[in-house]
Amino acid sequence: MGIEILAQEFGPERDQALAGPFGLFVTVFLVVVTIFLIRGMNKHVKRLNNRLESEAALAAAASTTAPAAADAAETKDGPATDDATRA
Repeated sequence: MGIEILAQEFGPERDQALAGPFGLFVTVFLVVVTIFLIRGMNKHVKRLNNRLESEAALAAAASTTAPAAADAAETKDGPATDDATRA
């Protein structure tokens, strides 16, 4: 009697058992897509950081040269005044 119970087939028929291979395909596909998305996002963040650093360096360079240019204008033409104070 115990042998008859062990000999019974469990689960669906072989032609109905498509979830295994299809589930594997979906899982592998999602892993590959996730890897490509992470790589693309990392490249974008690196480019963004480089652009922000170069813009900050340009802004710092402009802020250091702007007062020097204003000082040069004062020494050349006297005190720097705008048009509203001249009128």
